[in-house]
Amino acid sequence: MKRGKWVAGGVLGAVIVVALVVVVFRVWDVHQMTSDWALWPKEVPSKVQFANRDYQCGTNPMPNTHNLDGVTKQGKTAGGADIYSAAPGTQSGTATWIVIKTGQATYTCDLMGGP
Repeated sequence: MKRGKWVAGGVLGAVIVVALVVVVFRVWDVHQMTSDWALWPKEVPSKVQFANRDYQCGTNPMPNTHNLDGVTKQGKTAGGADIYSAAPGTQSGTATWIVIKTGQATYTCDLMGGP
């Protein structure tokens, strides 16, 4: 009977260790994408990767009422919000800002590191 308890305890311990490893890898993956330490990416993360560039939205982005005139939907954030930017070729060089649109508001994110 004692051996069965040891086996059950070992299996339970292994399951807990595997679950913790999976959670750690998931949190690390989200952090690499968004700079946020979370299991799931936010709609407006701290960092957005778009067009091979990183854009900084801030740890607590503030909503604004940015006008979407002159920009078009170009993609989605890791959390599922829409990314708006000037159409390719309509501005010179790299876009220095993008707009993130959620169901409630818009958020402006600035290019990290300059053009």
